[in-house]
Amino acid sequence: MRKGHKIAVIIPALNEESAIGRVLSAIPDWVDDVIVADNGSTDRTAELARAQGAQVVCEPRRGYGAACLAGLARLDDQDIIVFLDGDYSDYPEDMDRLVDPIIDDRADFVIGSRARGEREPGALTVQARFGNWLACTLIGWLWKVRYTDLGPFRAIRHSTLRALGMRDRDYGWTVEMQIKAARKGIRILEVPVRYRRRIGRSKVSGTLKGIVGAGVKIISTILVAALDSWFREMPVHEQIIVFTRYPEPGRTKTRLIPAVGPQGAAELQRQMTEHTLRRVRALARQRPLAVEIRYEGGRDGLMSRWLGVGLSYRRQGEGDLGVRLKRAFEEAFRAGRHRVIAIGADCPGLTAELMAEAFDHLRRSDVVLGPARDGGYYLMGLRRPIPQLFDGISWGTARVLEETQEVIRRLGLSFHRLTVLDDVDRPQDLAIWDRERESAAKPPPLSRISVIIPTLNEAANVKATLGSLEGAAGVDVIIVDGGSNDETVALARSWGAKVVTSTPGRGRQMNVGAAMADGEILLFLHADTRLPHRFEHHVREILSRPGVVAGAFRLGIDAPGLGLRIIEKVANWRAQVLQAPYGDQTIFLKAEMFRHVGGYPDSPIMEDVELIRRLRRRGRIVIAPSAVQTSARRWQRMGIWKTWFVNQALILSYWVGVAPERLARWYYKERFPSRAIHRSAQTGNNQEDKHPQPLSG
Repeated sequence: MRKGHKIAVIIPALNEESAIGRVLSAIPDWVDDVIVADNGSTDRTAELARAQGAQVVCEPRRGYGAACLAGLARLDDQDIIVFLDGDYSDYPEDMDRLVDPIIDDRADFVIGSRARGEREPGALTVQARFGNWLACTLIGWLWKVRYTDLGPFRAIRHSTLRALGMRDRDYGWTVEMQIKAARKGIRILEVPVRYRRRIGRSKVSGTLKGIVGAGVKIISTILVAALDSWFREMPVHEQIIVFTRYPEPGRTKTRLIPAVGPQGAAELQRQMTEHTLRRVRALARQRPLAVEIRYEGGRDGLMSRWLGVGLSYRRQGEGDLGVRLKRAFEEAFRAGRHRVIAIGADCPGLTAELMAEAFDHLRRSDVVLGPARDGGYYLMGLRRPIPQLFDGISWGTARVLEETQEVIRRLGLSFHRLTVLDDVDRPQDLAIWDRERESAAKPPPLSRISVIIPTLNEAANVKATLGSLEGAAGVDVIIVDGGSNDETVALARSWGAKVVTSTPGRGRQMNVGAAMADGEILLFLHADTRLPHRFEHHVREILSRPGVVAGAFRLGIDAPGLGLRIIEKVANWRAQVLQAPYGDQTIFLKAEMFRHVGGYPDSPIMEDVELIRRLRRRGRIVIAPSAVQTSARRWQRMGIWKTWFVNQALILSYWVGVAPERLARWYYKERFPSRAIHRSAQTGNNQEDKHPQPLSG
């Protein structure tokens, strides 16, 4: 253990019999766990490692990343993980250079840079130097983080590594880690390390196959990550910092110990922190949000085991509460955040809605405060560093809020005050927690969902569509048929759906269904689209969020092919980033909101585009994490890229003011160019003519 932190070393190894003993002998004695991840060696590597006291994990599937993942699976509550090659090219005795910046809370991820350190002649080959330069240059261009090396000698907080979600099983392991660290905005530091010629021949730079394979893998990993960032990731401008303490009996909630005992006080700390995190996570599902836990007591490994991955863990550090708050805010703004709030874990009445209100008011106010009834505050929000707010305050007294507000007035800052809530600090406050737990245990009433499906000769598809609704709780189904002459209506009735008839036209039919619906929520489902499992839970959860007026699902197209996967990516990026889903993504909203915006326009085309445009003026549109599966027939009939370009041309024309009727005539002509089929469209005998297929991509 080093300075109170548990350290583990993982050494991926393949046929390193001549080097592994020297590597293990040079590891500092303050390291707690050494794991050699044997990657299918045919020599005595594993035997020699065991003889020197290392744990040996066998991973017969070849791959550098596979060996690292196998080593990680053996770890438990270690705080810092060091990766070290087994060929004796690194200097294990330099490990303190990597570990100490993390212990001192100056970084979360430290890379040993061979490019910046001392190197033996020939230790780093020309091809390795060029590959490092190219990869680091590409990462710098794409993510604005400057690296000089992809060196394997590196250290990282265990909690941070878990949050990265490492997956690569091959040569891309190191570059994946550095890209994900850059994308997540964690604190990265490069330190110079010494490097020598390895013992034996390199499996990568020592063979032509290894050089080509590693180069292709590293560059493809960078390009795939860049495409993923372009299509999926949104910048994170907001951060919430939760101040808490590890629930150790006798060291937490000490003012409550006379009433509930040391164990009871620690258990209360655990329950209240988990209660607060559930609400923070609910908020994180509603908006892009970074979550950081500032803790006292315990260690990183214990905290991440307790509260889970996906969070950043950092010690609060030295000083009174004002010093710790000031430090937390300053570091969050240095990381590029625009709006930051800090909360404690002892205010059970703090909801996701209140936190969302705080972030929303920070768009126009310098400071947001949530006043506590005991004279302090349970929440502070800032949109820029204001260090004066933390100086000269009587921390721990009933004057904290009053003195803070006086500083705000003196500085002339704009200010928003949230509702007053109670903290749980003293024995007389325990009733507050009991009431909150009882309230949280009561399930909210189940909002009824009316699923509305417009049909016209959909016998080939409607059975599978209705099948995806089987078992959904609190759901009724309305089929609005536009005059089918196949088995559509009979199939719908045999399933148990309510069937009504209407003149054809998708927007018109969906309005008829909405008028017949009894549900508080309306979900508009196309007859060739299947809903994901437990769709109703996503619908209710999304529409319960503050500021959300509607939602939709991610798009999945039910056919193989790279072109269709690209269409899905583009459509889901557009829906997520621009809040512009189309009808084949299954739009859902509250019935009251549907009536408020006037329902679907009675238009031959673009009815979903117009509805979404109206809804965006009222609030946010959220995309559920699960995907619907819709038929690929329209792309297959006219061709993937022709369909995509026609759709984009239609949308652009609509946005510049071309009448929907004119667009519909052009659309039919493109889809049905032959005279016979076009005549069929005019008479309404073809189901796709009356239901122009939805636009996607």
